[in-house]
Amino acid sequence: MISKYSLIRLISALPTITPTPPLTVPVTNSISLTMADINSYREIGYHVIPNLLSPSQLEQWRTIVFSAVKDRAEKKYKFSTVNEEDHTNIDFDYYDNVFTQRVSLWQTHNSVKELLLESGGVIGKIAAELEGIDCVRIWCDQALIKEPFANPTAWHLDIPYWSFTSLHAISVWIALDDATLENGCMYFMPGSHKVTERRYYAENNTFTEIKIGKNLSDIFNAYPELKTWQTVAVPMKAGSASFHSGLLIHGAGANMTPGRRAAMTIQMMPDNMVFNGKQNILTKKQMNELQIGVSVFNDDNLNPILYKKPC
Repeated sequence: MISKYSLIRLISALPTITPTPPLTVPVTNSISLTMADINSYREIGYHVIPNLLSPSQLEQWRTIVFSAVKDRAEKKYKFSTVNEEDHTNIDFDYYDNVFTQRVSLWQTHNSVKELLLESGGVIGKIAAELEGIDCVRIWCDQALIKEPFANPTAWHLDIPYWSFTSLHAISVWIALDDATLENGCMYFMPGSHKVTERRYYAENNTFTEIKIGKNLSDIFNAYPELKTWQTVAVPMKAGSASFHSGLLIHGAGANMTPGRRAAMTIQMMPDNMVFNGKQNILTKKQMNELQIGVSVFNDDNLNPILYKKPC
């Protein structure tokens, strides 16, 4: 039985949850992909969907996400478990001014969980169709808010940091504010996902992990052939979204304005993903319990299904 003292400590470690209005559905516009969309994604590694959200849907996303971020404003609440360490980034004096980052809001805020799961019929389905998979689970979500005059985000690819290994991991990046050249929109290296995939096979099915820090060009220590690669800026209006492969190299510019630039992201994975030993967003408790090459991330309470293709 838990002691009164332990209960008080547990309650004090939890953020205050601010109530939000009941969810209004649908939470996204209805979107259908064409074969041209899918083929383009597989060629360049990303796909942009203008107006994923209507103005009223956008306002609902902003209300729910911003409320959760405000509840977890203190740095100790960066992750869903209080005072967990960051195992992906370095140069924290610099990185803490890249953006306000709050991870796995769905695990502390039921309103975010309801929003994400309700979006799965569109967002999860798009992810599944782009990657050619039958089932999509949530790895995590991240609110990424570039505060006024925030630093740029260094070039990186996602999958080397995550606690599973897959060539079909995918993320959606939803603009909650207009993302412009001035305030830190996303940049992609089109086609770089093919380079990183080839390297994966060449290096015995492993990825080189480059920590995300203050040097924008650190990625080229691992992939020098990409130094001359063309890059593309992807400004988006609020309510629009981009999907990108976990293999695609991407980054974001500095916020050179006195206003915020907010985005909500969902990191997604196929079904039956196996633990590879990397901590990423996992808690110390999970790291002690999971077995490399054995444990599978199929627990619906920890990695819920966002979309499953009908039989």
